[in-house]
Amino acid sequence: MDAEALKEMCGSEYPAAVLQNGVRMPLSLETRFTRSYSSVDDKTGFWVSRFMDGSASMTADELRRHWSHWTSEERVDFCQSCVWLHKQADYSEMLRCVMHHGAPDQWSAVAVNVASDLPREEAFDFLLDALGAIGSGICSNIIQGIAITKHPEAEATLRDRLRIIWANPKLWDDDDFLNWVASDATCCIQYLIELGAPPADFEEQARRLSEHHCEGNRDSCRRWLSQYYSFHPSQN
Repeated sequence: MDAEALKEMCGSEYPAAVLQNGVRMPLSLETRFTRSYSSVDDKTGFWVSRFMDGSASMTADELRRHWSHWTSEERVDFCQSCVWLHKQADYSEMLRCVMHHGAPDQWSAVAVNVASDLPREEAFDFLLDALGAIGSGICSNIIQGIAITKHPEAEATLRDRLRIIWANPKLWDDDDFLNWVASDATCCIQYLIELGAPPADFEEQARRLSEHHCEGNRDSCRRWLSQYYSFHPSQN
């Protein structure tokens, strides 16, 4: 992204501060690959990949050499920012490196990129392996990635995943912010329907999620699924 486009998106003070929706946010943290910004009251945040303005760079050869020496946090930082390298000829090789040598949080960070940039069979195999390795862990990005591949086995895979999520004893736990297991269930239903599955197949599950103990989950369910279902006001 050129300098003018960045100034238009982030405001004239970038990189010292950004302006979003009328809120000025000074730089709060700069890492190797990311700049993070937060408002004075810490209620609003924004982040910018340093690959956007060229203040950071990476090639597949460099990534292979340095990956094993990075901390987990540095690897996640790269994975969350690397989408801005998608025009590089070796970008696909970087994604393959992450999928071969990464861990669940890193796979999750690049799942949508893998689905969008690698050949469908290869992407699906990577994401299916990641889903299996994650086990009962949080996997909404992997779910989304699998759906994006539109692989012939994507629907069956997500139906199986929904069954696993639904059997998780933590599904109905309350939370001050969001029950991530229940969030995965909502995500699974959303992408199953987008893949062409009949909404009626998940109507009872969607209703129960819309009445979840956690307010964040109730709101999330209505936001993502209300176009398919008519939800009654929750009594929680």
